[in-house]
Amino acid sequence: MDQLKILDIIEKNKDKDFVNRIINAKDFPVLTNRDGSVSTHGMSWGEADGRFFVYPTVVYDEDQMTRLGPDTAFGRAIRSGDYIEFADPQSAMEFSKEYKKFSPFFGEAGIKPDVIYPKRKSIWKDMNTGPGTLSTDNLGD
Repeated sequence: MDQLKILDIIEKNKDKDFVNRIINAKDFPVLTNRDGSVSTHGMSWGEADGRFFVYPTVVYDEDQMTRLGPDTAFGRAIRSGDYIEFADPQSAMEFSKEYKKFSPFFGEAGIKPDVIYPKRKSIWKDMNTGPGTLSTDNLGD
């Protein structure tokens, strides 16, 4: 999935609780994982009635983080509206796996617009993200 598209999806859904935690992770408590690392969010994707959803598996309730099983997390997300809908399973899967790459681009008030759209040039100056990476060579001024 195109990097700018992922950032655009995050920006358009910043009102969702789990997206807010992605953008402003430092403002939330953490969940300590078994390996000693910490999480402020976790994400998965699923399908229901031919619709594809990305939803949180780590939720913030009553001032604490909780990791939910896939079925519980999916049901909670659908009931609460805390999900992002996608047109196809590939897009949902890619977004659910690639969104964490973007934490360096989040600022105090959300995504830093000057980083995302500097004349539509690459935000990936020092990152090797593989095929399809945007560059200043193919976008122009």
